Amino acid sequence: AEFWTRPDRFGVLARFALMDRVKSATETANALRGRLQRYSRSPSHYSTQLSGRLASQLFLIREGIEDAFEDAPVELALAIEPVFEGTSDRLATLGWCQRLRSMYRAWADKRRMQVAEIEGAGGDKDIPILMVSGFGAHRIMAPEAGLHVFEQSEGAVGRVTARVRLATVPLGDVPAAKERKLIVKALDEAPRINTVVRRYREEPPLVRDAAGKWRSGRLDLVLGGDFDLLQAGER
Repeated sequence: AEFWTRPDRFGVLARFALMDRVKSATETANALRGRLQRYSRSPSHYSTQLSGRLASQLFLIREGIEDAFEDAPVELALAIEPVFEGTSDRLATLGWCQRLRSMYRAWADKRRMQVAEIEGAGGDKDIPILMVSGFGAHRIMAPEAGLHVFEQSEGAVGRVTARVRLATVPLGDVPAAKERKLIVKALDEAPRINTVVRRYREEPPLVRDAAGKWRSGRLDLVLGGDFDLLQAGER
């Protein structure tokens, strides 16, 4: 009975809820596999869309299993702030922040994450905060914290930079009126990392991981939310 007054109860309950979601996702994967096997009996009816859905489901299940074993954070807060350099254009920098925000929203949608947007606080009210939860959310997003640098074309003088900041949302029985303040506080206390995460170029298209692990000419795929699939091949 004393469990319900213990401070760690929120983490325990969140972990059991995660395990239930992994079980449900596995049942969905088994159903997709059964459908795919029926299609596979006739090569002319082979469904690439169905096989893609199954592959995506298995990818998410693996992330969910790792979350359960690692007791990973359940939800994270993400903010993208402009970094105004001496040669950067203010409007272009703000536009780049919006493109990155759209990239993360597209990623969350493709990976069936839960995402919500709340307003910042103080001088950062114009910088929305994305609340993200789902299988592997914290593990995938943690390497994203830092600088993302964009240049229009090869050899271009001007470039624009945005900084991604992350914070883990604390678990607890928090009133809705105080929840936003706790989230904003957690982000304010998060470090402003000045290490470059990725460099992006529009013409000719190129995305380079700053750690040198991968590069791709498919800027459209990366900004479309599939950056994590390129990272996954290097983990």
